Amino acid sequence: MIRLRAMPGTVTAVDREWQARARRLTLDSIYDVRAVAGRWAATIGSLTGLLSLVALVAGPRAVDQLPVGWRIVTGVCVLAAIGCAGLATWWAAEAAQGSIGSALSTYAQVRDRFREQERTAVALLRRARILVVAAMSALVLGIALTWFVPKPETTDYLLVRRGSAVSCIPLKDGLALSLAIDAASTVTVVKRCPAG
Repeated sequence: MIRLRAMPGTVTAVDREWQARARRLTLDSIYDVRAVAGRWAATIGSLTGLLSLVALVAGPRAVDQLPVGWRIVTGVCVLAAIGCAGLATWWAAEAAQGSIGSALSTYAQVRDRFREQERTAVALLRRARILVVAAMSALVLGIALTWFVPKPETTDYLLVRRGSAVSCIPLKDGLALSLAIDAASTVTVVKRCPAG
């Protein structure tokens, strides 16, 4: 119980009101922490869902264009983001809901258990916030890699040889091409046109 110490002067009604308010805050602090943790868990879910949607819509096509090494780095970033966001959500939910404990019989045990749960909830919420920052950083890094890593040349060419004459035609997505060739010509799809 919180008690006011005697000070010079008299204890006023306002002093007593502040004493009652401090007592209520002390007794209800775990509920306040749990309410904040519940809202934080919802925020984590919203942020993760939004950035995951962006990654899902733009990701596969963009990642397929990266060189293999950068694809692996991007995949590791996305997996780290998923893992951190999942663990952060778990910890925030645990902070919001508390844990199951045994039945307590004395006021001192109840008080100590409430204080312990409050400390645990605050620690879990702090860890969850740190993991959210890590998750969002990893996801943003993964998306940035798909935007800024140079893409290798992916254009294929149709190489047509007729005797010593060589023609090279770039093939683009959706290109309709029709050729009439004779027995003396060869047609090959290549990654690079020969110089000459």
